[in-house]
Amino acid sequence: MQKLNVTHKGQVCIFSYSGELTLEVVDQLREEMRQYLENQACESVVMDLSDISFLDSSGIGFLVHLNNQRKEENKGFYLYKPSPQVRKSLSLVRLFDYFRVLQEEKELERLQE
Repeated sequence: MQKLNVTHKGQVCIFSYSGELTLEVVDQLREEMRQYLENQACESVVMDLSDISFLDSSGIGFLVHLNNQRKEENKGFYLYKPSPQVRKSLSLVRLFDYFRVLQEEKELERLQE
């Protein structure tokens, strides 16, 4: 499994992962993120998906779960620069518009202010 990288600026936690977001990795990724979020104050979670080469149904379910969990906690969840493959996969299942998406670094910077 690729390493999960986390950048924490203010109340924003940015999780970056590269490679495939599939059944083989989502359980471990979910656990790593859960542990991090239990110990850090993150009003908003940003999932950097710019380096995701493949997204299967488990990966989609993982993103939906994170989004729902953050909503239940009245906290923010954003997808950042989803790769063309992620955009295509989410669009095929009509979920792309379900997420708040940040396309540019300026949008991310505003969130971090």
